[in-house]
Amino acid sequence: MIAVAAALAAALLLTVAGPALLGRAARAGGLRPGAMLGLWTLATAAWLLTWAAMLLMLVAEVMGSGVKGFVTACVTLFQAMRGNGAETWVAVLAPLTAAAVARLCWVLLRRGRDAARWRRDHHRRLAARARRRTLGGRPVWLVDADRPDAYCVPGRHAGVVVTRGALDALSAKEMRAVLAHEQAHLRGRHHLLVSWARLLNAAFPGVPLLRAAAREVPVLVEWAADDHAARSVGAASLLHALGAMAVPAERSPEALAASGACPVQRARRLLDPCRAGGGLRRRAAAVAAAAVLLLAPPALTLGAAAVTVATSPPCACTL
Repeated sequence: MIAVAAALAAALLLTVAGPALLGRAARAGGLRPGAMLGLWTLATAAWLLTWAAMLLMLVAEVMGSGVKGFVTACVTLFQAMRGNGAETWVAVLAPLTAAAVARLCWVLLRRGRDAARWRRDHHRRLAARARRRTLGGRPVWLVDADRPDAYCVPGRHAGVVVTRGALDALSAKEMRAVLAHEQAHLRGRHHLLVSWARLLNAAFPGVPLLRAAAREVPVLVEWAADDHAARSVGAASLLHALGAMAVPAERSPEALAASGACPVQRARRLLDPCRAGGGLRRRAAAVAAAAVLLLAPPALTLGAAAVTVATSPPCACTL
């Protein structure tokens, strides 16, 4: 019982205090957006793994050493429940676990279907009304629209979309900065990180860690792409491009755009000479410390599950 309580406390601590822990790590180590993206992804994965381990512990509590029998279909859940006296655990946690798994699967299927449909329809529209061009040595879709805009579409038909308005408003060097920004999104698979954070937040609304991840990850991918473009072409060119393309546009969340996040906040970052963060050793120490703390709850929960299996009495069940 002590192991179960400790694992539950660790899971709740990660759920509630995870955002504060990541914020302190970012400030203490001066972490770059790429490192923070890794930590946020690790935090959400650790959260899911922690609660999955809680499910494993529930099974161990119910089945005892009959977990092997469960795999081989030697016992039934009802017999194991009565044999180990775990009716309370099952009555409380089993329905919640089943509902959580069902909701996660449903949201995953629904969002995956909607994303695939949007990308398919969008590619069909591009093929009908856009032209393939080469800008700065990169192939793009050129759309005949007056509004300056540029964004990338991930997936099987991945590519960068640029409007005629952006081509007219930007200089050659500014356009290279915009294209470098979009290519950073595609190479970094940023759409997967954003989709993961939004999926968990949609499946489990109200969880502080997941709500913060869904808010922070889309901003961090823009910052990471900005840093890549600034290193490749120069911060000044990207700043001028952000100013020319600051008009908000209606766009699906499936598309990552050069005008995404808050343009004012992004401009301040690019103007800040200290945006590179602290020293390498300091950043490495902050990342390592945060990673250890984030991995502690799932490790503790899995350890508690192992202890529960090892110390549970045999399940005397008949077929």
